[in-house]
Amino acid sequence: MIKVLINNEEVVFSQQLQISEETLATSSVILDSCYPKSWEEDRDYISRFYFPKDYSRCEFYDNEELIFAGVVKNTGNISLNPREPKYCKLQILDFKTMLSEGTTLDFVIADKTVREAIEQVTSAIADYGFIVGNIVINGADDVIGAYSTLDKSAFDVYQYLAEITNAKWFTRRVDENTVAIDFYDPESLPRASQIEYNEEWWEENSIDDMSFSYSTTDYRNKQVITSSETYANIESTETKIANGYQTDFTTEQKIGTINSIKVDGVLKTVATSDEKDIGITADFYYTVGENTLSASDTYSSGTEIEITYVAIIQGREVAYNTSEIQRISNQLGINGTIARYESRNDVLYSSQLQAIARNYIKYKGQAEVTLKIETHNTNLFFVGQQVYFNAPIEDLKGDYMVKNKTSDFYIVNDEINVFYTFELTNSYNSENAINFFDNQRNKANGNISQGEYIARNIDIENTANIIFSNLQITELEITGNNTLEAGLEMPLVS
Repeated sequence: MIKVLINNEEVVFSQQLQISEETLATSSVILDSCYPKSWEEDRDYISRFYFPKDYSRCEFYDNEELIFAGVVKNTGNISLNPREPKYCKLQILDFKTMLSEGTTLDFVIADKTVREAIEQVTSAIADYGFIVGNIVINGADDVIGAYSTLDKSAFDVYQYLAEITNAKWFTRRVDENTVAIDFYDPESLPRASQIEYNEEWWEENSIDDMSFSYSTTDYRNKQVITSSETYANIESTETKIANGYQTDFTTEQKIGTINSIKVDGVLKTVATSDEKDIGITADFYYTVGENTLSASDTYSSGTEIEITYVAIIQGREVAYNTSEIQRISNQLGINGTIARYESRNDVLYSSQLQAIARNYIKYKGQAEVTLKIETHNTNLFFVGQQVYFNAPIEDLKGDYMVKNKTSDFYIVNDEINVFYTFELTNSYNSENAINFFDNQRNKANGNISQGEYIARNIDIENTANIIFSNLQITELEITGNNTLEAGLEMPLVS
């Protein structure tokens, strides 16, 4: 039996219920003809009104098992006709909506691994009931570039972290008060049982229908990834000759990190300018991103200074799917290259650019197949799982990700029938309209350079002074702008 509680009050609704779940978009439920169950006692549906306020808590149970929890977001279709019942129609959103609607963030992610960044963001929104779930990413311990979360929602920052790691993220309800944030590499997603294309499998799983669609909207067989500044894969070694009075030396390329400095074969100490500012002493200093090296002392004319460093260069990586290029060329009789270009200034190393390009080709270097499966009373999959389809057509065989799921409950005389519709994609594309207008919004906005500063906002809480006079309470309302936007320049902090 389906039981629905709104603010701990049981409600009655129409005999049909639909739950829509997606990987990124907020899952939702529509309740029609909803009213408190207590009205059933006197059956007075006309003289009373029922309209729970937005952000009322709502829980759905199926025989005491929690199947959905969230907040009331929209209430509508309440009749004002004095002769008609005062039922209402409600939209319920799961708690994922708080990732977009909750407090915006205001800190810099600096010198953090991907795992630490996810933990830092989740810690900032823990009071909404979010916890760190499963982090199964090959590059989870890679250090990412400095990134400002100023005025960004947690959703946007999670999406940014997923983009730079080519990971998939989604929420998972733990209980009525807790939601976990999971991050997975595509190949590490939880795996469901294989889809078979035979009569026995269809009967065992009560399959009502199965269909597929074929799209090349986001297809490419050549991927170019560029970055204006990235660490080179190899070391550079340069030798400078002192002239007896010079203390600054210029390298041919911008310095990312200096591995060693030798003066006439003798190893010297080296530190960054930031380290110098906090009191660290060394023989040489450099600033990341610049091509100048400063010595603490002058060296006599003719002294050889050997610098071994990793340069910051303009990065450009290209990945191909040559078999696909040849296939299209054979079909059309012309060049079969379908190319996509993307600038990524959110990664530090050329190897990361290479990994991003390869992943694009792996998951977008083939036509996107969307598989639709409809079942009756068989909950085959959960959103975010991957499954292998042993298809009758070679082009359809392979792994798919469960992108969204719709559950339609029909309740007749306390008997429940559930019809499930699953949508799976072989490209592992979890987005629908997200970033539709500008798919660079998270990548370009927020990345900050070494030594760069950001402005911080200071919020002054809006308070009401209460004056007691003859046991009467008067509220004084504060009007006007209650936010002070500080003009402070704050350094990179985490």
